[in-house]
Amino acid sequence: MLENRIEKYWDKRADSYNELVQKEMAGGKKEAWESLLLKYTGTGENLQVLDVGTGPGFFAILLAGLGYSVTAIDKCEDMLKRARQNAMSVGKNIRFLKADAHAVDLRTGSIDLIVSRNVTWLLPNPLEVYQEWYRLLKPTGKVLVFDANWHLRISDPELQQQCDKYRQLAIEKGYQDQFTPEQRAESDAIARQLPLSYEKRPVWDLQAFQQCGFQQIEIQENISCLVDDEIQQILYYPTPMFAICASK
Repeated sequence: MLENRIEKYWDKRADSYNELVQKEMAGGKKEAWESLLLKYTGTGENLQVLDVGTGPGFFAILLAGLGYSVTAIDKCEDMLKRARQNAMSVGKNIRFLKADAHAVDLRTGSIDLIVSRNVTWLLPNPLEVYQEWYRLLKPTGKVLVFDANWHLRISDPELQQQCDKYRQLAIEKGYQDQFTPEQRAESDAIARQLPLSYEKRPVWDLQAFQQCGFQQIEIQENISCLVDDEIQQILYYPTPMFAICASK
């Protein structure tokens, strides 16, 4: 089953992914992401926030640090284990749950803000997930999605050539690949079975959010200059990260 394959893959990557998150927390990325979150969320007391696909808890910790009440979910138990440890180490009180993005055991209309980073490309059923998020949100709630066309290259040979070119340029600048050849092969094999590997985003997301009933949708097509370092901006030049803010 595809979902079990995805869970197994990310459980195996929990340690290496946690190392990346630790570097983000220790470096300037923490402040960069905080600024971006505040741009879209503003300030407010007692906001109920759901972090979907929390991984080792980077966003959950940032959001708790901004004073929000945070629930964070992930499908992978190994990721949640590291997220709990990371939150405890910085003294943040966060509710962590193992859950699927499309079936969250929370009350309808109970969430002010839903946030996800580098998660939606992995969804076998993205439209169903967006519908679930609409259900969870309060009437004034909003969704923040940060993602990229990570695997569109699979169906676009020209984009694949561009990705290969800029990956080599990044290596020449000092980039060190975080994937083993086996992990890269498995990631691509999984991506070939996922619908968003064949959709140009955020155009697809705009239509999907509208279909779900969201009334106001703001898109920033390239936020890499805000949150990525120099080497990452080179590496991801053909597939920059975008931001979507969809309000109910």
